[in-house]
Amino acid sequence: DRPRPEGDHEALLLDATLEATDIVIVSPLYWYSVSATVKRYLDYWDAWLETPEIEFKETLKGRTLWGVTALAHREEEVAEPLIGTLNHTAAFFPMRFGGVLLGNGTRPGQVLDDTEALARAKTFFAQEPPLARFPYDKA
Repeated sequence: DRPRPEGDHEALLLDATLEATDIVIVSPLYWYSVSATVKRYLDYWDAWLETPEIEFKETLKGRTLWGVTALAHREEEVAEPLIGTLNHTAAFFPMRFGGVLLGNGTRPGQVLDDTEALARAKTFFAQEPPLARFPYDKA
């Protein structure tokens, strides 16, 4: 078992995560998946599973995970590893998964030129997301 973190950045992240009804992971598409910072945050999730007093898995069960990313490709299929990482993370708990809002841009602010992404953003969080499933789960 692992003790509950106290008085540091990890403790702040833990408290914010436990209090959230929805968790939005925002990451650039970095080598076809999430950034190292996001990966580190998800590594904390693994550690928090070993802290019995917080009941991390039970607490996150049924909450919603969303993703937002910018990519430098018109072919959105290149984001599938990032989408898979977030979907599978949600499926483990199990949480709802709202999908990933994709926008195209390589420089700060450039995503604002992606009119299709801006249109999708207007209703992205309004949907009722389904429970996440692993690809091998039967409906």
